[in-house]
Amino acid sequence: MALSSYHLPAPADWQAFERFTRDLFSAEWIDPRAELNGRSGQPQAGVDVFGTNARTGGLEGVQCKGKDARYGHGVTVEELKAEVAKAYTFKPPLTHYCLVTSGVADVKVQEAARLIDETHRKAGKFGVKVYGWEQLLAILQRHPKIARIHFRDLHVALSEIHAQAELIAVCHQTFQHTGLFDRVDPVAASDGYHQVLMDASTFYDNGVLDVRSALAMQRALHRDVSGQLRVHPKATVAYFGIAHIPLVMHAGSAISTRHPVALYELDATSGQWTPLADGDGPELGVELVDLGGPSGAADAVIQVEVSFKVSKTDIDQTITKPYRHFAVRICEPKRGAVTHYGQARAVANAFREAVDRVHSENPGATQHVFAATPVSVSFRLGQMVSQTIHRSVLAYNYSQKSTPPYHWAVDLVAADGAPGQLWISGVKPRV
Repeated sequence: MALSSYHLPAPADWQAFERFTRDLFSAEWIDPRAELNGRSGQPQAGVDVFGTNARTGGLEGVQCKGKDARYGHGVTVEELKAEVAKAYTFKPPLTHYCLVTSGVADVKVQEAARLIDETHRKAGKFGVKVYGWEQLLAILQRHPKIARIHFRDLHVALSEIHAQAELIAVCHQTFQHTGLFDRVDPVAASDGYHQVLMDASTFYDNGVLDVRSALAMQRALHRDVSGQLRVHPKATVAYFGIAHIPLVMHAGSAISTRHPVALYELDATSGQWTPLADGDGPELGVELVDLGGPSGAADAVIQVEVSFKVSKTDIDQTITKPYRHFAVRICEPKRGAVTHYGQARAVANAFREAVDRVHSENPGATQHVFAATPVSVSFRLGQMVSQTIHRSVLAYNYSQKSTPPYHWAVDLVAADGAPGQLWISGVKPRV
């Protein structure tokens, strides 16, 4: 069930409409710092929401006109002209201005906006647009996370009249206890919630994880998921992780691709679990880069840069011998970059290509993975590792508090409990 299948009602009150507008344009501009302008009752220079458009670098402003769509009210040409005049006084100057309404965008008002926009552009002033509720809903289609935040109650209610939904939730945490797994997605679990819990928070003390104990807890993951599927064959398997990257990758490797797995990310601000959206999503510019090194070397490094860039200086503190070197990266690594399954798949496919290229050059090579990736992508990376094809693929954990920064690693191919499955830095570097 998708909210896009329904004509969503405008927010019931002015304050909710203003908050919705802020969140929607924050997502559209790719500016998490977009904010409301002042407080109610203060002069606002014709601007209720402002922020920087990451695509253009320009400062943009939005004025909310809270008309009631149920009674057919809309913005008048006179109101548009008055608000545009106020926006001239906003400082610093805007590059684009938009008037939005919860009502219908009148044809005459849109025509007036186009004429003002044309005049402004010739004079080097800000562009002007008018959006009614229908146009705002069209923008909302590009931002399903905002739809889930502002229409969550409706989303949950609609789930009751749709097909049955059972959820097998793999809940995985290796940091401090969070209590965020009680009801991870009431929509997907409306007909049954079956938890596979891997809670290693008891092994996390004062910023340090007992990795050996945490890893031992994951040995039964594939068995537990398979057991739940035998009892609930129509259920969706989903992964919810607040865990160290190597352990997330190990979980992905354990479940492999034998079962389809839905992936969620935790919104740190709201504390809500957000599923990846269907489809390809915005283009991230995923690329696989050959960084050189001796072909056929006994060791190979694959760095994966999605949330952050990976420092070669940090890598070289752990891997001290010559190595074959590849990088999988997106154009602009940053937190929150991955929102769609297609994006996660593109990164994972590039990673698998790198792993296979190393294997084709030297089937006996040990592969070292240094990933700065969100939970969803980390899980997908683990799924890309073959237990039968690849010899040794170690996923490393980064910590600024450790020396070297990559202080321990999990071999995703090694048998559970095998002596070489877990490497923890000692006196000597890894190779």
